[in-house]
Amino acid sequence: MGCLLLLFFLVFFPYAEFVVMGKVAARIGVLQTILLLFSSAVLGSSLAKHQGMVILQRIQASLAERRPPTVEMVDGLLVFLGGVLFVLPGFISDILGLILVFPLTRVLVRWFVLRGFQAHILSSGNQAVGATSPAGAPGPSINKGGAVDAEVIEER
Repeated sequence: MGCLLLLFFLVFFPYAEFVVMGKVAARIGVLQTILLLFSSAVLGSSLAKHQGMVILQRIQASLAERRPPTVEMVDGLLVFLGGVLFVLPGFISDILGLILVFPLTRVLVRWFVLRGFQAHILSSGNQAVGATSPAGAPGPSINKGGAVDAEVIEER
């Protein structure tokens, strides 16, 4: 699966971008295509920066409320990837970047990402439970009854 994904991003995706750029250039002209690609990179980057600042404020508000900013962190990752896609030359990457940066479409992508994380965690079972910390201290373990055996440390 990993090799197939790598092959897609290294071969097929750039080929598709070049084909689309060639068709657009044949339709509107080479100079106009270059200007369109440059302007979409500038506008997309500024949109990603704005959305990143909004997400940063949401993360700060979440931390101020003492709740984990899980959704906000996933949104931040998606906006970052969208910004990277905007900087790459090509119309397909700009469309994908817009999907990741635009809040209404990002909600749908975030739902799929979180579902994928949840499925991965559930399918991995209890492999990570009972592992040791970097300092060598044992982590929480699960007994046969499903109860988690852990130590609570209060910080004051």
